[in-house]
Amino acid sequence: MTPLPTVRMDCWTDYVCPFCYLQLDILDRFIEASRVPVEVEWHAFELRPDPVALIDPEGDYIKGIWLDGVYPLAAERNPKMKRPPFAPRSRLAFETAFFSRTVGRFDAVHHAIFKAFFEDGRDIGNVDVLLDIASECGVDRKALSASVTEQRFKPAIEDDEATAGRLGVTGLPFVMLSRLGDAPGAQPPLAVRGVAPMEHMTAALDRLLAEAPVAEIQPLLKRRAGS
Repeated sequence: MTPLPTVRMDCWTDYVCPFCYLQLDILDRFIEASRVPVEVEWHAFELRPDPVALIDPEGDYIKGIWLDGVYPLAAERNPKMKRPPFAPRSRLAFETAFFSRTVGRFDAVHHAIFKAFFEDGRDIGNVDVLLDIASECGVDRKALSASVTEQRFKPAIEDDEATAGRLGVTGLPFVMLSRLGDAPGAQPPLAVRGVAPMEHMTAALDRLLAEAPVAEIQPLLKRRAGS
């Protein structure tokens, strides 16, 4: 019997993006229901990196996005979501999550940061809040604090964002499916953009498994241990 191929799912996201949180449960269920093994890798993509100006959380722009886009979808996917009273940068949140990956707590912290911001209204731009969130997930507070202070994962975060630029990522969430172990070829991995329903994810997987093996873009993507 031919062994099932392993699929790699690379996901670019931002902790201040409500559509990324709305897609999170879909991706979790897609991985759980997949008929083939799926290895997932989460990547950083800051929508408003320093020195890009932050957006007023009470301004018409944010209110319009939530009224027209977020709340209608949240009613279907996550009715607990509410518009946060903050519009922070997400660099410290990524530093926190990436450190948590090294101690095997990434998934818990990743979900907890999203929930803290979009359900509990906590300021994830505040390092003390992030330390609290991570420690609640079993991460050593002192070690995390030292790592964030040293900006230990700045190169990894910036590498993720540079890779996104090379791939032409302009909006979030952005997911790319590829087959591990394939020889380099002309066919690129398959991209799934935005808040795609489960049916779109499954259709993309079916297409990927049906087409010729390809992995030309794989060298751009680095695996990290400890997720």
